[in-house]
Amino acid sequence: MSSEASQKRKVLVAREDLVNALSLIARKRGSTLYSLTNEIIEQTIRAESMGVTLRDVLDAYEILKANRSAGQTLIPIDVLIAMTSKLSPKDLEEVERLWREAGRWYGEYITIRFRENFKDRHSALQHLERILKEIRWEFVDLVIQNEGDGIRVRCVSPQIPAELMKLISTFIEGLLEPFGYRVERRSIFKGILDVYAARTQQKQ
Repeated sequence: MSSEASQKRKVLVAREDLVNALSLIARKRGSTLYSLTNEIIEQTIRAESMGVTLRDVLDAYEILKANRSAGQTLIPIDVLIAMTSKLSPKDLEEVERLWREAGRWYGEYITIRFRENFKDRHSALQHLERILKEIRWEFVDLVIQNEGDGIRVRCVSPQIPAELMKLISTFIEGLLEPFGYRVERRSIFKGILDVYAARTQQKQ
């Protein structure tokens, strides 16, 4: 007798449309509904043991996939710091412009890629916060919250110097534009970035 056949079974109740969808997936895989259901449960338990939900894992994967599609490249933070420290004031000005343009392009991309996630202002900010966290600038803390008619973005990463924080702020400035926000003030220090952006228009 196989180990699968010897396992005790329990009946799970689920919505009919979800069961039908799972059955279709199982058939496409050449598997069984029983095996697929157990796989889903096992992976859910695995995610919870890591302190995250299966939804968190899938959201992170979706963002990572979108980052790759958008041409985002993973660069070690130490390399970015070293490169920034070598820039002349004139070069730094040009690089800031490029970072802002990159942020703007990325903002346009994700408003299209994740349009269904931006049902309202709250959900849009939540999703934007997750996306920024996945860009991986080694932030110890990153929070986006409503403030009046605008939003406030706070980032903390003790190892990042002010020069690189300034570049990151220009990226964020460009990123927020497609969402209908314009940065009005910035506070930039070593390891700390505090940005306030005012609402300019309703993003369609």
